[in-house]
Amino acid sequence: MNTMVTIHDISKETGYSITTVSKALNGYKDISDKAKNLILEKAKEMGYLPNASARSLVMKKTWTIGVVFEEQTGVGITHPFFGDVLNKFKKHVEAKGYDILFISESIGRNIKSYLDHCRQKGVDGIIILCTYDQNENIQELIDSPIPSVLIDFNVEQTNCVYTNNFKSLYEAVEYLYEKGHRKIAHIYGDQFSYAGAERLRGYKQALIDLNIPLSDDYLFEGTNYSLAEGYQRGLDIIALEDKPTAIIAASDNLAIGTMKAFEEYNIKVPDDISIIGFDNIEISALIDPPLTTINQDKEQIAAEAADSLVLQIEDKKKQYQKTVIDGILIERETVKKLN
Repeated sequence: MNTMVTIHDISKETGYSITTVSKALNGYKDISDKAKNLILEKAKEMGYLPNASARSLVMKKTWTIGVVFEEQTGVGITHPFFGDVLNKFKKHVEAKGYDILFISESIGRNIKSYLDHCRQKGVDGIIILCTYDQNENIQELIDSPIPSVLIDFNVEQTNCVYTNNFKSLYEAVEYLYEKGHRKIAHIYGDQFSYAGAERLRGYKQALIDLNIPLSDDYLFEGTNYSLAEGYQRGLDIIALEDKPTAIIAASDNLAIGTMKAFEEYNIKVPDDISIIGFDNIEISALIDPPLTTINQDKEQIAAEAADSLVLQIEDKKKQYQKTVIDGILIERETVKKLN
């Protein structure tokens, strides 16, 4: 069959009324599962393709979710964490019948706010991947009536899904303490980002609670979370007269870059120095030695964000709920137990 199949054709083939066929195709719940499944199966068999414009008019929806990505570090959507979360989010919402549309602050040569762009495109909801809260355009989106979910950030009066960064770093310090380490360094991330600030706060609080002196010599800036920055911080650590016995990096990329510097100077991980990363990106399990790291459950983050946003869209009202997901320490081969 060709793409010109209509609901009238499906009605004739199935024996159901045009109204019932329309309801089945548009996801209404006031028809039986038997009727819905038969109609959907027949529609697929006949090669039926819905008319998006007609569907939008009937449902008063565009079946489109806007994606706003806002970060200040320069890493961009290529960062393994953000890229993976967005890809998984896309799969979840596509299974629910939605497309995604990237939203920028310009259309052609016209500068538009995120909110104006979302209104022009008529998106049903917005997913915001954000590292930095001091942006009026982001706040305008959050305050608007359009359903939204914020990933990797905690903002009042909106729907947020994020990893418990404070607890994750706190527990990483505890883990190293139990392994006998007392000289623990931290390569911290962007302090204008929620995640970076919370990770540093967790590190410091753990040292305080464990009665370990906090030394500025063991704090290293890794603002961009990059391999190159990790490499440079590795050189800085090598130059220390009193080196740490262990390092917690704010990202796997920082950890891997640091390990590269150590390798070039014949410093063995974990025999000479231990290291823990953050994110559990795919490559972390494949390097030599495999990196001990903190896993962010990207699948759960994406699923929670998708379910929450679609629920808001279908209920036609915003919700204010925080979903905080624990990071899990993945033990591999870059931490040594001290005597």
